[in-house]
Amino acid sequence: MKKIFFFLIGLTVVLSSCERTEGPIYDINNGVAIAAFNRPVQTFPVDDSGNSFTEVVVGVPTVSDVDRNITISIDPASTADPSEYTIDPASLVIPAGEFVGRIRVTGNFNNIPETGQTNAIINLESVDGAELDPGATATLSHRVNFFRFCPFGDGSNFLGTYELSTVTTGIFGVETFIAGNVTITEGATVADRQFTSGLYAAFGGFGPYVWNFSLICGEVVVPGSVNTGVGCGGSIVVGPGATNATYDSNDDSEFFINFTDDVDGGGGCGGPVQVQIRLTRV
Repeated sequence: MKKIFFFLIGLTVVLSSCERTEGPIYDINNGVAIAAFNRPVQTFPVDDSGNSFTEVVVGVPTVSDVDRNITISIDPASTADPSEYTIDPASLVIPAGEFVGRIRVTGNFNNIPETGQTNAIINLESVDGAELDPGATATLSHRVNFFRFCPFGDGSNFLGTYELSTVTTGIFGVETFIAGNVTITEGATVADRQFTSGLYAAFGGFGPYVWNFSLICGEVVVPGSVNTGVGCGGSIVVGPGATNATYDSNDDSEFFINFTDDVDGGGGCGGPVQVQIRLTRV
């Protein structure tokens, strides 16, 4: 009776274990190889060192005793110019005995636009001895987003509360930006910053408006213009300065931004006028 009892317990454990098994079980040495990227997207900050690279991982659940070549293509929907990046052809392989291949993508700093992002969409076309994952959630395309960036040093981040003051006035000799404390936050990338401020306190004040700038390897770059909707018969546009201000990546206690007030004179207020503001950490 004891033997029967232990047999039944053992059978129950085995059956229970079988019922709890979910998903496919792969034979890593002899099973079917299903290939896919490990994720659909990554953001790649490219610095000016000439050594910036990232890796795009292709995985399979089986191993092989020979190298397996990876074939890719660049999707026409990509926005990056081919000169902005280089794919190392020697990295297009899953080495023998390995589960993953690491496609090496190098960013070419000088060819990437000064501000904003571009992308290269890499399509997985084939892997030797493997099938592409047919699942609805399969990752057969991988988007790499490129942007210029030089890391900050010594604990600097250029975020938080700053006091805004005017160094050089704008139209009619008045301060373009309203003085006072502003909060600087991160924008679309780690290089982008933004703050909110009104304009022309001398005329009663307008706004507030959102102002974007980028910290690109020692230069403070204003990427676009803001149409204020106010002016002297037209609408004043405030945009990038004629030259970029500079910053110290190791010291975020104070920095400057250059703008142009009434960029094309379309506001009818005597522009364009070059403006500089100072931002001092509070």
